[in-house]
Amino acid sequence: MPMRSIGRNRYRNRLTGFGLRAVCAGSLTLATFLASVGTAHAQGQPAARGAVASNKLPDGEIVEIRVEGAQTIPVEDIQRKLSSRVGRPLERKSIEKDIRSLLESQWFSDVQPFYDKADSGKGYILIFKVKEMPKIGRVEYRGRENVKLKYLEEATGIKSGGRADAIKARLGVAALERVYQEKGYLKASVKLLSGDKPDDVNVIYEIFEGPKFKIAEIEFLGNSFVSDAVLKTKIGSRSSILGLIGGAFSREEVEEDARKLREYYQGNGFFEIAISVVDEPGKDLGDRKVTFVISEGPQYKVRNISFTGIEKLEEPHLREGLALHSGMPFRDEYRDADKKKLIERYGAIGCIDARIEVEPKFTTEPGIVDLVYNISEGDQYLLGELIVKGNDRTREKVVRREAAMAGLVPGEPLNANLIPTFQKRLEGTQYFVTSPEMGKPLQINIINRRSNDKPYGEGAIPGLSGIGLARFQDPGDDLPSVSGATPLGVEAPAARAAQPPKTPDLLAQAGESGQILDGTLPPALPPAVEGGNTIVVPPPASTITVPGEMVVPPGTPGSSATVTPENIPGAAPLGAGEPPARFPDIPGMNMNDVGPDRQEPFANRSFADISTSLEEAPTGRFMFGVGASSFGGLSGNFIVHERNFDIFNLPRSWRDITNGQAFRGGGQEFRLEASPGTQINRIIGSFRDPYVFDLPIALNVSGYAFNRAYPDWNESRGGGRFSLGRQFGTSVYADLAVRVEDVGFSGYSQPAPADYLAVDGHTFLTTLRPSVTFDNRNDPIAPNKGQYLQLAFEQGWGDFTFPKAEIEGRKYFTVWQRPDGSGKQTLTMRGFFGITGQDTPVYERFFAGDFRSMRGFAYRGVGPYVFNQNIGGVMSAIGSVEYQFPWTANDKLHQVFFCDFGTVEKDYTFTTFRAAVGTGIRVVIPQFGPYPLAFDLAFPVAKGPNDIERYFTFFIGAFW
Repeated sequence: MPMRSIGRNRYRNRLTGFGLRAVCAGSLTLATFLASVGTAHAQGQPAARGAVASNKLPDGEIVEIRVEGAQTIPVEDIQRKLSSRVGRPLERKSIEKDIRSLLESQWFSDVQPFYDKADSGKGYILIFKVKEMPKIGRVEYRGRENVKLKYLEEATGIKSGGRADAIKARLGVAALERVYQEKGYLKASVKLLSGDKPDDVNVIYEIFEGPKFKIAEIEFLGNSFVSDAVLKTKIGSRSSILGLIGGAFSREEVEEDARKLREYYQGNGFFEIAISVVDEPGKDLGDRKVTFVISEGPQYKVRNISFTGIEKLEEPHLREGLALHSGMPFRDEYRDADKKKLIERYGAIGCIDARIEVEPKFTTEPGIVDLVYNISEGDQYLLGELIVKGNDRTREKVVRREAAMAGLVPGEPLNANLIPTFQKRLEGTQYFVTSPEMGKPLQINIINRRSNDKPYGEGAIPGLSGIGLARFQDPGDDLPSVSGATPLGVEAPAARAAQPPKTPDLLAQAGESGQILDGTLPPALPPAVEGGNTIVVPPPASTITVPGEMVVPPGTPGSSATVTPENIPGAAPLGAGEPPARFPDIPGMNMNDVGPDRQEPFANRSFADISTSLEEAPTGRFMFGVGASSFGGLSGNFIVHERNFDIFNLPRSWRDITNGQAFRGGGQEFRLEASPGTQINRIIGSFRDPYVFDLPIALNVSGYAFNRAYPDWNESRGGGRFSLGRQFGTSVYADLAVRVEDVGFSGYSQPAPADYLAVDGHTFLTTLRPSVTFDNRNDPIAPNKGQYLQLAFEQGWGDFTFPKAEIEGRKYFTVWQRPDGSGKQTLTMRGFFGITGQDTPVYERFFAGDFRSMRGFAYRGVGPYVFNQNIGGVMSAIGSVEYQFPWTANDKLHQVFFCDFGTVEKDYTFTTFRAAVGTGIRVVIPQFGPYPLAFDLAFPVAKGPNDIERYFTFFIGAFW
């Protein structure tokens, strides 16, 4: 904002009102000085008194800052908005910034700056003369009845006690009308009765609301591609509920809905789509019926696909696996997926800057389109360095090992596809901020792109790049030098042809790396022998002359010379054209050069770094949860959980404990859980290290105690579990676990089976359980494709010796989905088979029934019975087939049909087959977490003689 200019006559009048003291002191308004010097002086008029014919303020410091004219606003508050400070120069830029800041505060209607010579004669007094805006006495919205006051106040931003602003009051008229339009009051009008004049202290609006228009009905005509229910999920307008709740009509929103529908259809290949909106009165006063009239036109299909700009990848490789191919209907979803797939293929070879534009070309044939992929491949890169920033608490090795597990290793091709994997792994740790609401989200960026001769970047290893030249070749043309001078330690071009190349000295070597040295030249080096090879250092010349600088005697400690980088023309050095060494060759530290056959594995590739910017997130949590199920009763959960635990980070002071630094940062996990309930009571403490001894091996240690009331007995267990596991690839996990327990068995009825009597009281149990799990499901909670398979064998010792083997598998298929990819219908098949020895204690045998195994039967209601009590089986085979589909367009309500079947046997033959069929619903409520609420109704069609039935099963759970 330019400073306010004041005319000469006005300036003199204002000075008179400002005070004769200012005139006698030779004061000058800065506005007049800054403006009139460039106007009045340019017009040939004499400048104001005290002014200098220059567009520059007088030199000198500010010795005092004054504010005049402030009546109700504290001077301290005003000065806090000023950038000018005592002791700083009197500058035009700072004063302009101060005027802008004061006016933007909306405290003042006018701000005028002055300066005055200090009484001491040294420095200047900076004066801001302000005129306060009047305070608002009252704000009225006359005629308001149906819209809450807070919405109107938010729209105008005007409240009683604030500063009066006539412009803001006028703008409030349009803002209020807009609010009423959005609420459905299409005929509302607003007038400003008071507040449009600078001296008005009351703001009064007069409002005519008129009738409220509601959407009574939304209709779609002409749509055959998808149903009305699906189209309603694509628009923002909603019809009112019972004519009372919601449904506000807005023409702007309806037009926006039409635009959204066009985009939806065009994204599915309907390029000739035409949509018009018909708005007509409904049955009742204020009701509106909105009809979207749709002319879909043909759905375009793809004829030919071509590629331009490809050099590094073959066209057949690019075509492989594309979703859009000849004869397919065009869809944005498929096009974007194919584009992403092509980018990933280039990213896999290090082309991190590859760009692909998909250009549809319409043909003369109706409904047919060709696709052209215009590809800009870019260079191929190797990963130089991994830079970690912001890990104030977490150890850096925790971040680096996640990068290594993702496949990002310095010196290897920079696979851009692995960066999202690296980010997901870091986000999965939950150590760092990932949401903007919590702070600065985790960011991973590719930075420092550079040529293939700088793997470590500029100056990362100063002065060593020259040492690593292949076969100690002459650095040659890339050396920095002084114009017209021979570089230090290098022969002039004319003499080079007659003499063998000389070994470069350290200054020349440093120059090769791009570093400019201004320090002490090293003394002459004696011959050095390394690995049987003699490195001859030529005798130094008598002096080395650097034009424009100084004469430096060779070998004199403390001498220095300054050089300036400049290209030196000359013949190519020995070894030119060979790739430079990846790592510096330092005598005594590296392997010897093996000769001219040495090659880089990735020749002529550029380098780039990965920068990981982090902000530590709260990793300790205290959670309270409740749950209910037909098999577990009602239960509560109290959990103390530290996800970024460090058992070796012992506190060194009480402060380390109070500020949360102790026992944190190592990437380990500690959890303490107490769960009281109607049928289950348990307490568990666990520790997990995903990389024990910095190896990709997970260590899990837990101790627990619980008791549970089963249908036929009461059971208590106390003990611990120790396991080591490792991930192989992205889908396979192997685990070896040891379990040690004391098991209490009681509460059974008499007469009791012999299997119960054998375990009565307390028994000791130890098991060793290796297992292998394969899991490539697309979602662990609600999968619709993929499979899960687990193989496990367990050997038990102690009071009982027994083997136990289990295999469990699940397969998920997407049978159908809507054309836009939503509304997936899923077929799920599950199977379990387990077998164990006859000496297995009853509490380790197999049971079935209820939600997690065989619906239609009570929890542990399936099995062999003795004295009307379930003794468990030594063999179990259970299967399930389930079909799930959505009822609503937003996929929040699903229905399932299922058939559960199988058996639990007391020996190794199948004698009794059970089966149940049923249906159920799945309800997704985001406030309850990711798990859907499940309610199933099942009816047994085949059962055993003593099996216990339960038709209704459910599962509800939530955490806070």
